[in-house]
Amino acid sequence: MRINRYLSLCGLASRRKCEEYILNSLITVNESICTNLSTVINPKKDKVYYNGNQLKPPLEQIYLILNKPRGYLTTAYDPFNRNTIYSLIKEINEKIFHVGRLDQDSEGLLLLTNDGKLSHRLQHPKYEVPKTYFITINSHISQQDILKLSTGIQLEEGITKPAKIQLLKSSSDDSQFYLTISQGWKRQIRRMLSSLNHNVIQLKRISIGSVNITGLETGNWRKLNLNEVKSLKRMVNLPQ
Repeated sequence: MRINRYLSLCGLASRRKCEEYILNSLITVNESICTNLSTVINPKKDKVYYNGNQLKPPLEQIYLILNKPRGYLTTAYDPFNRNTIYSLIKEINEKIFHVGRLDQDSEGLLLLTNDGKLSHRLQHPKYEVPKTYFITINSHISQQDILKLSTGIQLEEGITKPAKIQLLKSSSDDSQFYLTISQGWKRQIRRMLSSLNHNVIQLKRISIGSVNITGLETGNWRKLNLNEVKSLKRMVNLPQ
């Protein structure tokens, strides 16, 4: 398999971050420093090291969800010592990484796992994994706005895929609704609503597929049960 995939399966980091490690000469295959992103290894024969430490795929795959509070960064390291999500899961000794992101001002469901294949597919646009958010804005959302969201909004990357909206409340002062999307562009929802002249007051992810944070207090985490893991794998065509 390709070197970046193997590093991800070992729980080192996301594939993109692993590629940075490779380009920065931090990865060694057998006795040679690896800087080629196209390197293919044999996991049964080759020995792979990061900073001198040998990497091996985990014996146990871990799947958990965290109810992220506002103000926390979705990153493993912050040079300014700000709060990160990993400070909330210190009880987990194995190396796991987050699946996708929530920006610092957003809250709600984050998946974390050492299953690199599942993580990759959940984030791949091909599988269109639905993610639902509870949103509050400080203005009235019109039917015209709802129609635009449900047909597609022009952003820098292109036109967004149709979103699903369930309106809960709308007044001149504020509006609340559920919004379901199947993309993961950076700060996508905030930019979609900003293009319609709406300012987001609260953005909380409440579900990914059939997995939700019902009953999970803010700042807490739990392991996924077997049915939840199977449902995620089913959505991205992985063996269950």
